[in-house]
Amino acid sequence: MKLFRVFTAIIFSGIACTAFAQDSYEADVDSAWIASQNGGSTEMNDGSDEPNPDCIGDGCGEATAQPTTEQASSDNVAESAPEKTKDASADSDEEEDCTPADSLLPECKDSAPDTKVASSDDDDDDDDTYDRYTNENADISRASREGFSSGFSLGFRFGGGFNLIFLGEETDDWRIGYEATAGIIAQTKLGIEGLFASVGLSFSYFRYRYEADFEFDDYSEEDEAKVNVALFEIPVIIKYAIGGGNITLGLGFDLGLKLTGSSEFDQTINTSTTTEQDDTHDNTLPTAGLEMGAVLEIGYIVNKNVSVDLRVIQRFTNLLNSDVVFESSVKDAKLLGTHATIGISLFL
Repeated sequence: MKLFRVFTAIIFSGIACTAFAQDSYEADVDSAWIASQNGGSTEMNDGSDEPNPDCIGDGCGEATAQPTTEQASSDNVAESAPEKTKDASADSDEEEDCTPADSLLPECKDSAPDTKVASSDDDDDDDDTYDRYTNENADISRASREGFSSGFSLGFRFGGGFNLIFLGEETDDWRIGYEATAGIIAQTKLGIEGLFASVGLSFSYFRYRYEADFEFDDYSEEDEAKVNVALFEIPVIIKYAIGGGNITLGLGFDLGLKLTGSSEFDQTINTSTTTEQDDTHDNTLPTAGLEMGAVLEIGYIVNKNVSVDLRVIQRFTNLLNSDVVFESSVKDAKLLGTHATIGISLFL
């Protein structure tokens, strides 16, 4: 009970002190200070119990021009415009100064994505250029190979025909012989449409025939001879396709190098006092080691792999080696042989 009275006395003492402090604060406030704080008014507030929050401090109560929304917006635009112009100028300088090669520099990092795109585009262009270069080279190489393959041909020629001692002196008793040839042939275009050259290396065999009859009052003679010659021939011919078609006309030169040569001479003599007598002489008609002549050829191109031709060679060197000819009947003969063969060429 005593404790309750003590606690109650303390509470009333606190209330009394609070009221006294309030009265003391109000009494000590200077009206001049209040007027200075309230713009000349000595009242603490505007008539309400609460202080006026808009009228505290110097200049309270004075009309203050508040910036309108349009002015604030204009000022913001004015302030931001130089910054944007400056930023645009800086970006322009960076775009001018920064190249794909400078994309790693700090000042160029902002433009790195664009640089990356440009670099990617450049890489695509480089790839396209490389592909185009590769394709063009492949086309050129293929065209070169095709042009070479179409302009150059290698093959084989086989032929057979006959020969006749057509020109020269003392040739009346020579008969038609026969011959055969086989070898390789190469031909190439010469850069003019329809004009090409042909070169061959052939092994050729020739058989020449001789027959002569002599009759007197009591004497008759029959002579027969065979001359065999094996040659390496090198014909060089310039050909032209007439009108760009399949018929060709060629002119050239032929060189013959003798490999082997042999002859056989048979003589039969009949007289009034003797019976028939046969006499055979071997190798009494030696031939020359070198023969040369002109070539005329008419051909027909069946297709790119096959062609046929008629080739005529006229020798202008003597077939016989007159200095060592033993048989008197042909010793003074000057034999300029004419050769004609029909050949077929097969190209690879």
